[in-house]
Amino acid sequence: MPSHNTPDDALLANAKELYRKAVHEVPPNRTLLDNLVDYLRCNQNLLYGPMFTTAYDAAQTIIGILQGNEDGHADDSLQILTPPAVWGWAVMEDAVCLELPTHLRQTEYPRMVEKFIDLAVSTLNSMDITPGQVVRRTIQAVTRFWPILVGICLKESPENAIWKQHFENMLALAKRLVALCRYSDDSALQVHLVKFLEVEAVIFSPLPHPNADSQGTVDLSKIPDIHPYINKSDLGRRGEAARVELVHLLPNSDNLHLCNISFITGIVSSIIYLMNMRPQFCGQLLEKLTEWYAVINSSGQTLTHSQLVIIGKTLRIMLLHLYTRKHMSGYAEELESTLDRIGGPDWAAWQERQAREKERKERQRIRDRETLARQQQGSRQQSRFPSGRDGSGQQETGAQRHLSAMDRGGNRQQQQQQQQKRISRFAEDEDEEYQSRMLEENAKRVKLENKAEDGSLLPAQPSPSALSNNPAIVQQSVTENDKEMEAEVRRAINTGPFELQVTLHLSAAERELLVVDAMKRIVAGSKAIERFIASNRVQSLGGVAGLAKKLDPLRPRALGTTELGAQPTLSNGLSTNAGVLEDSILLLVRMISNCYMISFNPVLQETNAEDIGPSSKWADMHACIESVLEEIKQSTRSRYGLAILLLYEIWLAVTGTDPQLQQMKNIPENKYSIQALYMRWCEQIFDAVIKCSIETMQAHSQAQVVPDMSSSTSAGAGAGAGATGAAVANAAVPAVPAAPVIDRLALDFILDVPYLSDVHFKKLEQCLRSPATAALGFWTIEKAMDMRPPLFKAGINSLLTFSVSHDRVTRIGCIRAVKKYFTTSQESGLIEKFAQTSFKRGVQNAEATMVKIKDDITKIRTAEPTVDQEAAAQREADLAKLKLKGDQEIDMELATHGEILLALCTRKMELLSVVFDAYVPASTPVRLGFVRLIGPLIKSVSGTPAKILPALSNFPLGAETLAIKVIKVLALESAAVPSKELVQGILEMQAQRSLDPRFIVAVAMGLKKTEALEWIGKVVGLLDGNGQRNAIVRDFFSQLTTSFPGRPSVLSPTELLVALHNNLGSDATNAQAIEAITLYESMTKENGTKLFSSEVFNAALNQLVSQETIPPLMLRTAEIQYKKRNGSVGPIISLLIKLKEKEFWKLGENMVREFAHTLLEFQPGTLALVKSLPKLTMKKIVAFEPELSQIIYKYVIKMNHKDQDHFRWLIKSVAKSA
Repeated sequence: MPSHNTPDDALLANAKELYRKAVHEVPPNRTLLDNLVDYLRCNQNLLYGPMFTTAYDAAQTIIGILQGNEDGHADDSLQILTPPAVWGWAVMEDAVCLELPTHLRQTEYPRMVEKFIDLAVSTLNSMDITPGQVVRRTIQAVTRFWPILVGICLKESPENAIWKQHFENMLALAKRLVALCRYSDDSALQVHLVKFLEVEAVIFSPLPHPNADSQGTVDLSKIPDIHPYINKSDLGRRGEAARVELVHLLPNSDNLHLCNISFITGIVSSIIYLMNMRPQFCGQLLEKLTEWYAVINSSGQTLTHSQLVIIGKTLRIMLLHLYTRKHMSGYAEELESTLDRIGGPDWAAWQERQAREKERKERQRIRDRETLARQQQGSRQQSRFPSGRDGSGQQETGAQRHLSAMDRGGNRQQQQQQQQKRISRFAEDEDEEYQSRMLEENAKRVKLENKAEDGSLLPAQPSPSALSNNPAIVQQSVTENDKEMEAEVRRAINTGPFELQVTLHLSAAERELLVVDAMKRIVAGSKAIERFIASNRVQSLGGVAGLAKKLDPLRPRALGTTELGAQPTLSNGLSTNAGVLEDSILLLVRMISNCYMISFNPVLQETNAEDIGPSSKWADMHACIESVLEEIKQSTRSRYGLAILLLYEIWLAVTGTDPQLQQMKNIPENKYSIQALYMRWCEQIFDAVIKCSIETMQAHSQAQVVPDMSSSTSAGAGAGAGATGAAVANAAVPAVPAAPVIDRLALDFILDVPYLSDVHFKKLEQCLRSPATAALGFWTIEKAMDMRPPLFKAGINSLLTFSVSHDRVTRIGCIRAVKKYFTTSQESGLIEKFAQTSFKRGVQNAEATMVKIKDDITKIRTAEPTVDQEAAAQREADLAKLKLKGDQEIDMELATHGEILLALCTRKMELLSVVFDAYVPASTPVRLGFVRLIGPLIKSVSGTPAKILPALSNFPLGAETLAIKVIKVLALESAAVPSKELVQGILEMQAQRSLDPRFIVAVAMGLKKTEALEWIGKVVGLLDGNGQRNAIVRDFFSQLTTSFPGRPSVLSPTELLVALHNNLGSDATNAQAIEAITLYESMTKENGTKLFSSEVFNAALNQLVSQETIPPLMLRTAEIQYKKRNGSVGPIISLLIKLKEKEFWKLGENMVREFAHTLLEFQPGTLALVKSLPKLTMKKIVAFEPELSQIIYKYVIKMNHKDQDHFRWLIKSVAKSA
């Protein structure tokens, strides 16, 4: 094996060759670089020495590459240098983090660490001019190395100055990263910074108890209280601050710019990972996490529905995983409480699985116990006849008895082993045995309760002492009971055929008499059983029903129950436990359905002469069945199974008498017909089901109280953890709204019932009329449409009706459901037509609202004027309120009737033309409402601009403002810089339609340098001198000069100022150019300071005066800078001197005119320049600025006579004019 300090030459040569191949491709081959990283990890000796140096150089080369980039783009350089730099950081990370050979620990390794830390510091110091991918990779490497460095410093000698220096440098770097966590706006960078906070929160926190497993990480308890350069208390405060910062970074109203789903799920994962590693903070962090989850689920938050779904699912899965960890058993109660509040199917399913497993184990335990008991009883019976004594009375010897005992002991051991095998076989067939035992328990319990009903039949209860003194009584009682029970069970489970007596010889009248008599007996028997149940109230024991009592009634009926205590049924319709009343009612219903088929239906078909109403001989039967319906309606959940069986039994009668269901389309008028009876029963039961579901949902929603987190959030952000904890401790913790849980009872009924008409299905619309039950309504309708297709059209109509509801929760839920079926169902035309009609109605309502508000404003303005200042101020306040009210009502009308069309646009973008067509004739207030309304739609498709550009390119004339709004939203939402696809699409649209330059301004940040220079003149040409277009041009300038990490600006400030002189062409006048330069100079930062420094002006002017073609406008720029910034006249004189040296009089009349203007504006400091100017040029200057003649004359007469000779023409001219 080669030594560590001299790696195998062949391996090193292979690594170098792989690196050479990767970086010599353009762009570098990332796959080869990744393979090289894996190759070095497999041969760790290669991580040190030449390959480390190569990695260091690759990562160092790219630092500051974006600084001084003059051409506006560095795409080629970035593509070439970024992949090797990222590879370099991966190699250096492995080199300093993997286990190091012992002989390199004291020599090579400290120098590698020094280079690693210094390069990380340099990269972060230049992060604004270093590609973001490299910066993020640097933070990732530092995060991994930080706990390793702390561990090394603890192992090394405290007097080691090298490691002390490394620790101090790394600590300073860590503080810089924590500061970035608080102030960085880059969500991609924040993901890695959160991971760094997570590491600090873990390593700088103590273990939950001294014997806890540290899982290989550093912890605060390993740091000594006294250390030369590691301050334990300081690191402890850092760990506490990291925990607080993790919670503070959860997006709220103060930092909505961080509402990136990757960032949010990342920070949630970090917080739960911290709970796992340091369980002692579980309660504190869970409280903060649940409070935050309540806030983001409250109204008024900016997170989308899909983001909330992803966050909720992530939170549930991770907390459930944490709950199942053994070391978290001490915090199970807090975790259960949190999961109950959050809710969700994952938690409910897990509880259900655990309950089933517990029940299975309990049944297994009972079977094992009963099997062992029977075996022990058999052993006791065999012991009464010992085999060691024969019939002749001979006895065993002592040795024989000893051997016999040993044999019995061995046999007993074999019997136990065989018993275990039998128990395992019993477990494989548990379902059949369980059902038999439940039947046995039913029979036993009914028998005992029948005996208990008659107290005289019960024997006197013997005392415990009597029982213990007379075991024969106990044995005899048990034996007799067992025999009696076994006989009852055999009779109960007898499934032999039952033969009915032949009745073919009976006449119709006799057969009817038998039916009536049977019905009366069944009714009487049902009443007697009902009285018996009412007096004894048999309750279910254990089993599935016992489990159901522990579960929420809103859960799916996975166990065959619909409510607490509802009994499961077997395939034959009989209940498996205590269902005496239900079974009797079921028999009654079956007899009724048979009676209809035998008697009622023939009577209805032949003649209506016989009375079958309530006053007939069937009166008792009608009254009995009505009482059954009342029982079902009063206890809908517990009687759900009975209700479904009742409907199925009566449906059998419907299909038996009308196989083609012709009469279901036209129900007979007689309300006692079998069809009318089914429809009436179905309607009444469905009404009860919906009422029960609504009451359940309303009760559930009333338990949800959204806490006001404004105070706690601000306290957590600005105060320390102690103050926040005290505030929370003193305040009552409100209930946290759980994830929406839907009652499935209505859906189960829709799916289970044999037939449901559209009229009955529409009864679900009453759920949509209340925000508390809206989710129940559209969720149930949507599921029913999917799972019961005949109800699809009725469901679509209901959803469309409430997709224009004024309640936003109801509206959005219905729109989401309708959108799901748009373009995929046969009702797409119906949906599209409804959406278009609704949108037009919303525009009409908005216009009517605007007219009404306008009339009210006119009344206030035309009222009698007043001199009272307070009254005038009140009038203005009333006008402001009225305008605000008008805008709000317009927005409400457009949103209520228009959101469905905008939602459908995401599936069929051609519908956007309806919005543009309605925008053109709309009034100004309504147009502004359009602009506000369309924002969310455009944001939802911003990731795919190609989807919207075709529809956008055909917008009608007059809708330019709305189109520009769409483009701006696309540009802002696409990324920091508009995508190339979007920019190219706008440029093509501009070329085809010759649009306003404002379209280009919307995507200016994504232009190339040449494109920006081409359009700058057209944008400046928008200026009109009255300031109305100033904001557009100012925005254009700002976009062109804004840079981002990894992305330079389109133009540097100097290049923009130079372009304002060189690239305007004929698109802008000189006055517009001066106005544009004035705007450029006046632009400020957020703190009020000038955006462009004086150095930028000086550099631009020096560049302009050095050109071959010098623009005259340059002198006006110098004048603007001087006057606006109170500058010195020296730079201007220097500029004039350079112009004189270049013989400006040869550059055209405009240059001479501007030179003359500058001489006049900055005299007397500029008068010294006139001495050496040609006479003809001086005459032109005086002609352009006549005021200069007197000024120069006064300057000249102070000269000596020799110098005056050059100005004799001026002296004569002044004297003549005098």
